[in-house]
Amino acid sequence: MNTSAFPPISLDDSFWPLLIVQIRGPVPFAHFEEYLAQRLTYLQRPEKHVTLFDMRNAPMLSSDVRHRQAEWLKQHGSLLDAQMLGHALVITSPFLRVMMSTFLKVRPRNAPYFITPNVGDAARWCLKVLEEAGSNPPAERIKTHFGLNPH
Repeated sequence: MNTSAFPPISLDDSFWPLLIVQIRGPVPFAHFEEYLAQRLTYLQRPEKHVTLFDMRNAPMLSSDVRHRQAEWLKQHGSLLDAQMLGHALVITSPFLRVMMSTFLKVRPRNAPYFITPNVGDAARWCLKVLEEAGSNPPAERIKTHFGLNPH
């Protein structure tokens, strides 16, 4: 993807089958296309996964990006339904939370979702989904990374 220190969208699979997608600012259309191509490679893996979308620093996406996202979701809907165990969205903006919640109700997927302003709650939910699915996530590393271990 983008080689800058802080690309607008980053994907972290170091806790696979937990995929972390972080949006850190305005997303140019070309970069969004790169993200979609990379995201598709994760959907094509043989193992189901859960995605944590960290959108704490995400602005409203441009209409071009939103339309492209809708096309991509429609195009790859069956693959998303087959490979996604769930997705958690960390959104601090009340407006974006309502907007995303409405979008997910209008365009439902088979996988459950969880919307929260707290990244720890999102990580806890993702870990629970993975464990209930019989997946073998690196639970201790996830707990340590997100500060979920009791002190």
